[in-house]
Amino acid sequence: MKNKKKPPDAAAPFRAWMWKAGLSTMLVVLLVGSIVALSRWGRDYLAGRERYLVAFAEIECDPPEVIDRAKFLDQIHYYSGLPTKLNLLSDDLADQLREGFAKHPWVERVEDVEITPPKHIHVKLSYRTPVLAVKFGDKLYAVDGHGIRLPGDAPTRDLPLYDGDAKKPAIPEGTRWGDPNVEAAARKLKR
Repeated sequence: MKNKKKPPDAAAPFRAWMWKAGLSTMLVVLLVGSIVALSRWGRDYLAGRERYLVAFAEIECDPPEVIDRAKFLDQIHYYSGLPTKLNLLSDDLADQLREGFAKHPWVERVEDVEITPPKHIHVKLSYRTPVLAVKFGDKLYAVDGHGIRLPGDAPTRDLPLYDGDAKKPAIPEGTRWGDPNVEAAARKLKR
């Protein structure tokens, strides 16, 4: 019997190339996955270290004129529910601070949150401005230009006095008064 030669397989080089490409892709995926896993492990390992923690009381910000910085930060801490020590390696720390500071009744808007090395956090804020004093019961309350009731420490002296009978203010501070007439009067005085 005569030995017949097989014709060359035209697809063999393509299969070899596909096998090499698949193996290379798999090695790249494994390498990238290992790097991601190691970086997460490293971040978790470092996260609890003192050098990456900042006390909430060390945050820099300019408080409203009627309150000192320490008391203001205590109030922010209370309203926000954020931890006493903040982890600088947290991916969402800036968002947490924005959300937390925005909950304070004096804060109209959080302009910016800067987190810079080594352990510096600065929060820039815009505050509500009292425009109207409203009497309810025996107490005067300050309201901003949007009809938002300000905290009890908000000055009412030299503010125009609402001349109608106001409905009971909404609770908590930092929310709209709840009386459309009071809110309309405040919007007219908005500076």
